[in-house]
Amino acid sequence: MSVLRFQIQHGNGRIEQINVEAERALIGSGAHCEIRLPIDQASVEHVLVQLGGGNVFAQALTFQPSPTINNVPFTQAPLPADAVLGIGQTQILVSVGEEAIGGAVVQKKKEKSNPVVIILALVAIPAMLYFASQQQSGDDIGGPPKEPALFDDPVEQCEVAPQLALQKAQEKHLQADAKRERRPFHVQDGVASVGLYEEAAACYRKAGQIPLANETTDQANALRRELEDDYRTHRMRLEHALSVEDANTARKEVRTLLAFTEGKSGPYVDWLSALDRKYRMKLGRQS
Repeated sequence: MSVLRFQIQHGNGRIEQINVEAERALIGSGAHCEIRLPIDQASVEHVLVQLGGGNVFAQALTFQPSPTINNVPFTQAPLPADAVLGIGQTQILVSVGEEAIGGAVVQKKKEKSNPVVIILALVAIPAMLYFASQQQSGDDIGGPPKEPALFDDPVEQCEVAPQLALQKAQEKHLQADAKRERRPFHVQDGVASVGLYEEAAACYRKAGQIPLANETTDQANALRRELEDDYRTHRMRLEHALSVEDANTARKEVRTLLAFTEGKSGPYVDWLSALDRKYRMKLGRQS
């Protein structure tokens, strides 16, 4: 089996090595990611690394912040062994190896002659099976806590001088349009675009561009309503999937809701992460 080897240098200088025995690995702050980074450095799902035709490829899943290869932003690109994958202040080298099956077998045979290892195994294996069964059953996860609000209060202030307000409004409007276009692929970009439209409207208003301010406010309000409806629909779909024990649909809805709640914390997000771990164990790592 192929092994993806990650050498990770964190922003504080700490270096760690992680091996993933698979042909794909998610990098992000989500609990389901194979390579997990701090939430202030990465989005829930930030970069997908996968093998294809003997080569390693990286795909950007979000652009907050934009991931880089050798300091160059990318959407999807090959990832040579000597290339540096950057996410926030984290730098990662990725290489490919093969699982040393023969060596592992030899090591296991040696361990059989060690009575201490045998005793530890007799104690540890039943405990591991017990905890695994508890995690898979999901009995300790319980029902959904109260979900967090999708949006904060509308942005009403433009934090620049009046002479700079129009330029600020135009910049925020362009950013909002770009994120809204990515909404079908990354719902978190759609959520972020609402606040950008609201900030743009506030700055148009401060610049005296009232018609533009009203038009942009309408855009923000319409998108806010659409996303809140989608958020409620996906919560209902998850609850239905759980009630009929449809694991595949439940896992899909959990991941969608984790994207909706990216950057938030609290009991509901913790509950979603626990569900995701449960289905990850039950269904494997396929998407």
